[in-house]
Amino acid sequence: MKAVRIHAFGGPEVLQLEEVARPVPAADEILIKVYASGVNPVDWGIREGGNDVLRPYLALPMTLGWDAAGVVEAVGSEVTGFQVGDAVYGEPNFPGAGSYAEYCTSKATQFALKPKSLSFMAAAGVPLAGLTAWTALFEQGKLQPGQRVLVQGASGGVGGFAVQFAKAKGAYVIGTASAANLDYVKQLGADEVIDYRSQEVVALVQDVDVVLEASPCATTPSG
Repeated sequence: MKAVRIHAFGGPEVLQLEEVARPVPAADEILIKVYASGVNPVDWGIREGGNDVLRPYLALPMTLGWDAAGVVEAVGSEVTGFQVGDAVYGEPNFPGAGSYAEYCTSKATQFALKPKSLSFMAAAGVPLAGLTAWTALFEQGKLQPGQRVLVQGASGGVGGFAVQFAKAKGAYVIGTASAANLDYVKQLGADEVIDYRSQEVVALVQDVDVVLEASPCATTPSG
């Protein structure tokens, strides 16, 4: 199969299209024929060598890619929730067996059936950003109904999911974005929107229970 791999850390020039062996799923894994792969800031952060936390886990050569959508090609002997032919989306076994490839493997628990309302391309943009927002709000932030949450970078991938998740939970959502994206953040469900370039966020926002920093500079693992 074809895969985009790196043998050294660096800029885009280290990405190489190669022919490699198709992976074989372990007992608790599924093999996915990749129809679409998401691209996230973490991909180029890892490509450049990651940060002090990630670097010990990065072994070369590797295939990048944290998001995948496709069709189940094979299932491990212990997998019961999927069958060959299922349309799925989720996160592959990364680092190592990323989604920049024709096929990838993953723990079955890291994938879900793709909603019929989502195209493969749209589904491939959901897993990492959605999981990041969910984890930050509910596992780390312990957000509860009726609380006030400030989402900085509310028009981005993580921030957009965070606004919708928080509203669905019954929270009061304040989102920051550039002027061009304020209407979009409102459409996502934000109760208040702030143009961070022309308005002083600290002066306007008070009594919040949770602050989620979702601007790109906060989510890129480089440096």
